[in-house]
Amino acid sequence: MPEDADVNADVLGKAFLAFPYGSFILDWDGRILVCNRRAERSFCPFSQSGSGDLAGTCFSKLTLCDRDDVISSLRKGAAAGSVSFPMAAGNLTAPLPDTEFRISLLRSATKGERLMLLTQDQLRLTADRLRQMNEMRGKLRGELSTAKDANAKLQETLLSMEVFAHAAAHDLRTPINTMTGSLQFFSEHYSAALPQTAREFLQHMARAARQMDQLTTELLEHSVSTASGTSFQEVVMADAVSEACDSLHQALQECGAKTRVYGTGITLQADPTLLHLVLTNFLSNAIKYRDPARPLEITISMEGTGREQWVLSVADNGMGFDPQEKHRILQPFHRAHREIEGSGIGLSTCAEICRRHSWKLTADAEPGKGAIFKISCG
Repeated sequence: MPEDADVNADVLGKAFLAFPYGSFILDWDGRILVCNRRAERSFCPFSQSGSGDLAGTCFSKLTLCDRDDVISSLRKGAAAGSVSFPMAAGNLTAPLPDTEFRISLLRSATKGERLMLLTQDQLRLTADRLRQMNEMRGKLRGELSTAKDANAKLQETLLSMEVFAHAAAHDLRTPINTMTGSLQFFSEHYSAALPQTAREFLQHMARAARQMDQLTTELLEHSVSTASGTSFQEVVMADAVSEACDSLHQALQECGAKTRVYGTGITLQADPTLLHLVLTNFLSNAIKYRDPARPLEITISMEGTGREQWVLSVADNGMGFDPQEKHRILQPFHRAHREIEGSGIGLSTCAEICRRHSWKLTADAEPGKGAIFKISCG
């Protein structure tokens, strides 16, 4: 130290107390003579900083080892320059196994007794943690890169499937329409000259053609519902309900349905085409699965406080279905009434549309009393 350095024992003592690494000065028997604030915070959190509560305590009290083993390890470590102890929890939530300390030998100022300066090897601990963080970061980068590649391939596959499904459903319409038209023409002009059995076969063929036409139509709608592009617009729900009822006006009129609509004034962000698909599907199902023993009644209710929180429900008094089926009927090709013609695609299309809008679709029913479908947001 330079002769003109204005550093005395008081300055050195304050520097020791403020040292950023936990440090202890022990006598040869492992008794703590003094420790700095960092050591108190790390290994004796319940003592007041600077109180000196650890003075006179054997260092073994801060470890998970007994006194004799600690003293023996300290003395051996003094020759090696370092020692490790499994420390007690201190101010941490779990014990600190293998906390390493650097040891330096000192001499007391008056009696010349051997003392030990223990300094927690924070630099090595920090380096180890930094190494672990770098390893974890490298691993996460690798996983992220893999996930991005997998996601890109998945999006590419989904896009190809969407294009294929749309093209297949669209291309099937032409031969089906040709077949349906030919059967209708043949039935109108030549069925009278055919025997009864032939006319029955002709009716079966016409019915099968209609079923195939319905299936391809619903497949086309489903491919539209899963397409990557969604055009969100501001839609007045009451107008969307009115348009859906108008599009099925003839079918509702033919079956004598009575439709009641409650609630107005709700505006939401939606793709108008997809919302129309959902509403017409609900109404078509009500018509298809009506109870022949009573007139069909459809109740459409709209409730909400704004575009972010609303509920739309469509209820009917039709055949209903087993409540245990309420989750499965939203899956593709699942049909609750197999005795009635259908494809089982319509409700799964509705579920997919709701998912794309971040809406929740639920279904419930009571056999013989009707069904209710609810779409909720918020």
